[in-house]
Amino acid sequence: LFTSISVVVCVVSEGFAYSFVGGVSPLARDIGLQALLRNVLLPIVVAVAVSFVASMACLAGMTALGDGQRRWLTLRENVRSSWSVYPGYAVTSFVFVCLWVPAKLGPLSIFPILVPLMLAQWTTSVRDREHQSHLRTVETLVAAGQASQPMLRGRSGWVDMVSREIGLELQLSSECLQSLQYAALLHDIGLVAPAAHRPGEFLNAGEVEWIRAHPQQSVLMLQGVDFLAESVEAIGHHHERWDGLGYPTGLDGVKIPKLARVLAVADTYCALVAAEADSLDCETSQTAARALATVRSLAGKQLDPEVVEAFARANARVVRALSESISREAPLPVVGVDPHLPWVSDLFAGQR
Repeated sequence: LFTSISVVVCVVSEGFAYSFVGGVSPLARDIGLQALLRNVLLPIVVAVAVSFVASMACLAGMTALGDGQRRWLTLRENVRSSWSVYPGYAVTSFVFVCLWVPAKLGPLSIFPILVPLMLAQWTTSVRDREHQSHLRTVETLVAAGQASQPMLRGRSGWVDMVSREIGLELQLSSECLQSLQYAALLHDIGLVAPAAHRPGEFLNAGEVEWIRAHPQQSVLMLQGVDFLAESVEAIGHHHERWDGLGYPTGLDGVKIPKLARVLAVADTYCALVAAEADSLDCETSQTAARALATVRSLAGKQLDPEVVEAFARANARVVRALSESISREAPLPVVGVDPHLPWVSDLFAGQR
């Protein structure tokens, strides 16, 4: 229904815009170049621009029905990802008109126009299928990791959701958001060998090694997968700290890859919420508020202040999505040490 309505709105608005700025229809067969540019090309450009605005307005209205707070973020992301194709629509339309009337090809004009359009559509379909294939591969790896380490069940989905909200606030590109999604889902794949630990005990040497090694273990498991190249970089550095006291390499500040800094904030927040799994059914909002306060207190020390502020702006959306996720499937209590909790990060701070 939404697609049908938006198509009608766009087509009608295009027609009115074309006529309003002096667009000619039908064309005289002896129309000159100057008249073509003034009475066809310019109105087509205006009509396509109006169509773009109408399309984005329809999308914003539809989004507002589901989640008003995400309306502008979704609109901004779609404007950034789709505006570049609209000039192509204007050029294609103008060439089509020129072939039909001045070139006197008539209905045969369809063929030189239709073939490139079909090729473009086929390319887009292939890219979409490739993305879906990549996502299924990632989800298979996530399922294998969760089977080996039950503590992680559902957590990668949480981190993915929180990371995306932060990424939208930071105005990351569509490509970066896709790499961030893969990184969020796979960042803990290296935790496939669980270390037994009960809260309150000292960590033994094996557990220390397990925690320190898991980012690089994840990298070793995923390197060589071409479509994960940018994601693997983020995975390998998501335990670096803003103050340079993290691991495995001790990078500090903006030297840490940006996607890794986003992951660090999302991961810390999700770990803090999961640590209170027993109280989530009735106190999700209070738990989330405490977790937010803790994350804010870590800005400039463990976490990137800019990313923390972006997360704070997105927090209302995060809490709502998190509550829905918890209502569908409550998280398992954390029975082992969680490497993403702040006290664990502090424990390793400065160690090499």
